Amino acid sequence: MISDLSLRWILTLVFAASAVFCLYRCVYRPRFTGRVSEGLHALMCAGMVTMAWPATMSFARTPQIVLFTAAAVWFAVTARGHGWFAAAHHTLMMAAMAWMVFAMPLAMAGMTMTAPMTGPEHAGMDMGSGMTMTGHAPVPVAAVAVALTVLFLVAGLVWLARAIDRARGEQRPGKHTWGLAMEGAMSLGMAVMTVALV
Repeated sequence: MISDLSLRWILTLVFAASAVFCLYRCVYRPRFTGRVSEGLHALMCAGMVTMAWPATMSFARTPQIVLFTAAAVWFAVTARGHGWFAAAHHTLMMAAMAWMVFAMPLAMAGMTMTAPMTGPEHAGMDMGSGMTMTGHAPVPVAAVAVALTVLFLVAGLVWLARAIDRARGEQRPGKHTWGLAMEGAMSLGMAVMTVALV
């Protein structure tokens, strides 16, 4: 799905660090709902790591779709106390995860595998397995992917702006500031993953 090996590793590190941070917050959340939410975020980050690597893209698709659909419902019901923006963003992230797992085969169906060749005239998506993937996803899949990319890009910038504004009033960034930055990083990472489906 992600053609560039270095980008795969960057996304892997971003989502792995986010998962660790979510698990850290999960331990220290005083309320049960907060712990469940952080645990779901950690699972989402793990899912994003698997999506970045072609060898694991088809891993346990149906359980993932069920899990992330249920997670979207969970955030739609429980996250309202954190403000409409956070509630909408978390719900959208989980729904997008379920959609990406579902849409991945549809996106790949519009592409073809070819043997690796050298030279700019044979540029394509290096899948890291000696093959190259070329072509485009079906129009409906691409349209949804573009819409999600725009939404996650905007949301990521909003989260990062909030983190920067809060950090200005702190001598040392606290957990809340790091949490805002983590939200921004996850959203921008989601934008990269969704644009790869176009």
